[in-house]
Amino acid sequence: MSADYTVDVLVVGAGPAGATMALLLATYGIPVLAVARHPRSAPTPRAHITNQRTMEIMRDMGIEETCLRQASPAKAMSHTLWIESMVGEEIARGWSWGQDPARKGEYEASSPCSMSDLPQSLFEPILIESAIDRGAKIRFDSQLVSFVQDDEGVLSTILDRLTGKEYTVRSKYMIGADGGRSVIMEQLGIPLEGQADLAEAFNVYCEIDLTRFVQHRPGSLYFVIDPEAPLWAFVGNFRMVRPWNQWLVTLFSFAQNSEVPPLDKILERIRIMIGDDSVEIKVNSTYRWTINDLVAERYSEGRVFCMGDAVHRHPPANGLGSNTSVQDAYNLAWKLALVLKGRAEPSLLDSYNEERRPIGRQIVTRANKSMRYDEIWAALGAVPSLSVAERLALKESLASPSAEGKARRAELRRVVDDRKYEVHAHGVELNQRYESGAIIPDGSPQEPFREDAELFYQPSTRPGAHLPHAWVGTKIGRNPPISTLDLAGKGQFTLFTGIGGEGWQAAAEQVAAEFGVPIVLRRIGFGLEYKDLYDDWARLSDIAEDGCLLVRPDMFVAWRSKTIKDDCGSALRQAMAGILGRCF
Repeated sequence: MSADYTVDVLVVGAGPAGATMALLLATYGIPVLAVARHPRSAPTPRAHITNQRTMEIMRDMGIEETCLRQASPAKAMSHTLWIESMVGEEIARGWSWGQDPARKGEYEASSPCSMSDLPQSLFEPILIESAIDRGAKIRFDSQLVSFVQDDEGVLSTILDRLTGKEYTVRSKYMIGADGGRSVIMEQLGIPLEGQADLAEAFNVYCEIDLTRFVQHRPGSLYFVIDPEAPLWAFVGNFRMVRPWNQWLVTLFSFAQNSEVPPLDKILERIRIMIGDDSVEIKVNSTYRWTINDLVAERYSEGRVFCMGDAVHRHPPANGLGSNTSVQDAYNLAWKLALVLKGRAEPSLLDSYNEERRPIGRQIVTRANKSMRYDEIWAALGAVPSLSVAERLALKESLASPSAEGKARRAELRRVVDDRKYEVHAHGVELNQRYESGAIIPDGSPQEPFREDAELFYQPSTRPGAHLPHAWVGTKIGRNPPISTLDLAGKGQFTLFTGIGGEGWQAAAEQVAAEFGVPIVLRRIGFGLEYKDLYDDWARLSDIAEDGCLLVRPDMFVAWRSKTIKDDCGSALRQAMAGILGRCF
């Protein structure tokens, strides 16, 4: 199977999943080519909520500061609001994205990174430029036509959309990151489980200076509830893109088989939602989107691995889409790098599907639950089956001293509070637990969650959990605090231990040399290289001082020994062999 171009990995798609994959592989020293059918990176904001786990990956890649310079800070997305119009009555509001004063400390304690608002149109260029700087090749206007695979690799036919000519690429592996209309998933014949086209909405990306209406109540979402709204734009939402003059206005339709109205009618509706005809509106683009509840039956077939929207398709609620896509890539990239370098067996790649598909199913379910706005809209009088007069009466009853008014206000408070599952889903974002062949159990039982596992993060070092964050300092104390996460990652395995764990140092050196896989030793404790500044590590690590944690390159705990072993080398060797699929 000869080809015009040969590369270790071909990535199809250059969105959040594909661009992250190209960046990671290039960083790990793997030759990679990414192709994208579009002429450029995302021209519209699309995904924007960037959660702590994703920012941790950017930190590991050394581009966190670049992302933060482009992003709006978490404070700018402090609230979700329900309003009559931008100039009208504010009906309700709630804290969002970790900005609730009662919960800020939890977010700060859980990660060295903060949430931010980074539109996809700004995020993708950062990923792409960083990938190119590290050696990745990226071609736009290049469309995958077809592919065939054998025991040694994949032969792909690519159409150069500028010249109209086709060329072939031979790769050892291919990554399908080609989005919600994935050609690769279709050609592989992998079924998607769930339902498609559950509802539809219409987006208008525009420039509107709304500073005087919102700067005193900053938020990322402003839902306009108007009982007199037409069914084709029954509820409107202003989503902040850049404070406070770039917005994505979403019009939720309840009309059956509705056609997209002409632009002048859309602008008229937006002006009503603002409530001030003097405000200038510049439309940059418009597009329709649908709500799906779909997850792939499996994420790979042979030498082709799929990720991102290709395998999990859901509405934007919870801001889980691009974050999960980036994290898909982070899970697979180090495994693929080790296999390609001959340091791990191909069986390691089986863990990608074992680990990421359950996460995909979870986030698709959560996003669709959060997208069910019917209750809160109904509490505000927005019921499409009712007449305008009935809707107005429902809304007015909220201010009534009657028993009905009292009951409706109580219901409104309940449903507003319930929105925390959309904008405070800290547990969904951080509580991921893996079970696979790349995780070595230590015999400990699964820990029960003390609080709601979707709302609250509960750190753990049980194998399969993400390495907890704790601030440590250098022995001399002249440098700023360092996160335990900064001591891990970088494409390497990390072994954490403490006082009395000297036996692990020799073990790490021996096993790293034997398997050809770097294992970095980190010792935390009194008198060691790193000091436990607040004694948080002693509490979070859940091991004795002479025990150890083996952390994978993606910062998940792969194995632990709660205390020192008689033969540290044998114990660590057995764990590494299990993870890498190697015999010893």
